[in-house]
Amino acid sequence: MIFHVILGATLATIFFQLVWTRSQGFSTKRIVSVCLQNILFVQWGIGGIFVALPHIVSPDSIANFIGWPAGSPFQLELGFASLGIAILGVLSLWLRGNFWIAPVVAQSTFLLGAAGIHIQDLLEHGNFAAGNAGPILFYDIFVPLIALSLLGLHLRYQKTTNE
Repeated sequence: MIFHVILGATLATIFFQLVWTRSQGFSTKRIVSVCLQNILFVQWGIGGIFVALPHIVSPDSIANFIGWPAGSPFQLELGFASLGIAILGVLSLWLRGNFWIAPVVAQSTFLLGAAGIHIQDLLEHGNFAAGNAGPILFYDIFVPLIALSLLGLHLRYQKTTNE
């Protein structure tokens, strides 16, 4: 599944970046920054593009995977919204500081909202399709919570550095 590949790539990139630049040390501030940067760029930027494109190119097959009716333009709209958020993630490689608030807030709102909709669909309609009740729920809940926590730490470290 694509979500596992994206998460694996994110974790590998974090590891290799920390090892490659180990001469900069392993302070909590640096680890938080590297983890958040890679969630934004790899997980939500590059990975987000790979998740958005099927919604745009093949919306009916994605609807079927989620367990929803095909033929709705909603999947196409979702694809473009996801692509916009993914572009924010890609831009976060170059735009840093307070810019990182934008992709974290946008993607966390989207994913936590999606998780709520998937849970509601599961409870009300018994939709246990892999795209509704599978690993997607883990990613939709836990990755945003991790990113929000990292952002809070990042901003706190940024504030103490600037004081």
